[in-house]
Amino acid sequence: MKQKKLCCLAAALFVSLWIHAASEQALIQFVDPFIGTDPNPFTKLGYAWDTGNVFPGAVCPRGMLAWSPDTTHAENVAGGYWYPDPAIKSFSLTHFSGRGVPCLKDLPFMPTILPVTVSPGTNWEQFSATYSHTNENASPGYYRVRLDNGIETELTATPRSGLALFNFPAHLSATLLIRADGSVSISGREVTGFYLGKIPKSGHPYTVYFAADFDRSFQRANTWAGASILKETIAKDKSCGAILSFDTSTNPVVHVRVGISYVSVDNARANLALENPGWNFAALRKKAANAWNSVLNRIQVEGGTVADKQVFYSALYHCFLHPNFLDDADGRYPGMDGKIHSVKTGHHQYQNIPAWDQYRSLAPLIAILTPGESSDVMQSLVNFAQQDASVRTNGGGLPRWEQVNRNSGGMVGDGDDAIIASAFAFGADNFDTKGALAAMDKGASQPGTTSDGSEVRHGLKDYLTLGHMPGEAAITLEYCNNDFALAQFAKALGDRQKYSLYQNRAQNWKNLFDQSSGLIRPRNADGSWLEDSKKGFIEGSAAQYVWMVNFNLRALLDKMGGNDKAAARLDYFDTQLNSGMGADTAYMGNETCEEIPWIYNFAGAPARTQKVVRRIQAELFKNRPDGLPGNDDAGAMSSWYVFSALGLYPEIPGVAGFAVGSPVFPKATLRLENGATIQIVGEPTSPENCYVQKLTVNDRDWQSPWIPWSAVAAGGTINFRLGDKPSSWGQDPNQAPPSFDAVKP
Repeated sequence: MKQKKLCCLAAALFVSLWIHAASEQALIQFVDPFIGTDPNPFTKLGYAWDTGNVFPGAVCPRGMLAWSPDTTHAENVAGGYWYPDPAIKSFSLTHFSGRGVPCLKDLPFMPTILPVTVSPGTNWEQFSATYSHTNENASPGYYRVRLDNGIETELTATPRSGLALFNFPAHLSATLLIRADGSVSISGREVTGFYLGKIPKSGHPYTVYFAADFDRSFQRANTWAGASILKETIAKDKSCGAILSFDTSTNPVVHVRVGISYVSVDNARANLALENPGWNFAALRKKAANAWNSVLNRIQVEGGTVADKQVFYSALYHCFLHPNFLDDADGRYPGMDGKIHSVKTGHHQYQNIPAWDQYRSLAPLIAILTPGESSDVMQSLVNFAQQDASVRTNGGGLPRWEQVNRNSGGMVGDGDDAIIASAFAFGADNFDTKGALAAMDKGASQPGTTSDGSEVRHGLKDYLTLGHMPGEAAITLEYCNNDFALAQFAKALGDRQKYSLYQNRAQNWKNLFDQSSGLIRPRNADGSWLEDSKKGFIEGSAAQYVWMVNFNLRALLDKMGGNDKAAARLDYFDTQLNSGMGADTAYMGNETCEEIPWIYNFAGAPARTQKVVRRIQAELFKNRPDGLPGNDDAGAMSSWYVFSALGLYPEIPGVAGFAVGSPVFPKATLRLENGATIQIVGEPTSPENCYVQKLTVNDRDWQSPWIPWSAVAAGGTINFRLGDKPSSWGQDPNQAPPSFDAVKP
């Protein structure tokens, strides 16, 4: 009987996958990888902040390799590409999408027709080449540019390798430069080596290995180290690389296949051999496009304008760049203990997990759409914590801002608690939950606990004894949110003691609420208020941070004088939508304000959430290079847009449910991993029809501006009846969204 049941389940899964594959739409046509590469026109904080900092190059979903152009003035842009730049200086193999500080851009390649008479190590940018955007295009898994010097470059990718086509002008000397900055070796048609990098902030070292194979012999091949060009085929130096020349008089095209690995050169070769064994550029490009199309088809939208679809699917595309693979094709990866580990077949170890950025909306989105993948991300965090504990006396905490196999210690708070709790709540539960809870509890309860040498919760001792971190309102609020999420996770696992402990500790925000100003303010250790109103906040202001009590908004709104006064404050707050950090109005280009537009729902004014969210969508998110309001931060901003366009938002960390807005599209279908679908219908949709007149969930009349995940987790339909004027829908105080205060021990 059991075997028969398993066969039936397998058959059902096969039918579900077949139906999904058969009903896929051509959605990559709506993705523009250049969206977010140009400074938006609203803030003036400098190009590293004003731009989405995404990259337009070739990458696969969750790809380890991201082969993309680096422009000349983008040193402080993590994506490496700044749209106003007139020149490209290289095409490097690794990139981070959306971070506000420089990182990665490892192993640059650069074709040139200039004579190489001095070492590229003396001035790499001397080989930069100007270009025009009219000679450039990109789509998921593909990038092409024709430089003004006549060299045309095309790039495509597999998860751990890439294939490049360099088309040089005929009858000219053609050279390809590779910068290794560690070690490089030439043998026959193969170039191998490694790059020695450092993680931003922490300075931790990492190594990325490569193996590049060419489709033709070199006319000349030299290495360089420092300021010297060498005749030898092996070079080692903090500034080294290869100089490869080709005779292009009869054949101007040079192909190169490159595999990378964080384990070894041999593994880079193996990744290349498995994923990219041939030279068929068109076939590989099509394979990458198909992989992206399958990912994008997890949400199918109908209706709306072409521009709406371009913004939506470009955002969804950005949501599947990070976290990305750390493990090789054979499952091996470097752990946080410095040793080589292996994942089980069918699973992955992930890297580039910025907790502060991703916990609000990206983690819930990925858990909903790909719970298996999300579970592996959670297990990756647990693995890092357990590996760290094995080699450090105070180690074993969760990495705050994980990159490659290290913890950068970037930003603040303990956001992995919220990532894990939210992922679990939304159904990503196939990971070591007990191990996760142990690591979360250790970091939150034992002062001095570290991850890769960085303290998990800076100032935890004061937070535990004083109920706040002296001089730090933002960090205190982060810890409150982290504690709340930890409490929900503990409760779900049946640990009532930890649930009560952390649920009550989450209310520490009340210790910093200043009734006289109506703001959250930092206190000194003696309990006095900090005099400088601009200190104590991270990438934001007191006016922006005061709303960061998403788990207990009922208590916050009451402290502000009730719903009407709180809603009036929100009205003023929304008079400007992207005013930058430090302002007393909204800064929707940063994570600190992601959850604020949805708070009207908790104040009995859901129509105002519907209105302001539609304004944000229309004014700040565009289908053009300046179409992101700020750093995308590994898909954080993009995931906000995806949820908002569906008319939903996961407002409370660690709680599976949605604050309600209104949908952009007449119909959206979420195709879940278990074969079920969630249909979101909006009738009739238009820019003006943003106001909910009526809502049904699975054909039941729905009066609450909050929908629990349990209502649709097994599949269902959410039907919005929309209009161009506010209605009384959602204002019944008996149907208010949930709020969570302290509990009795």
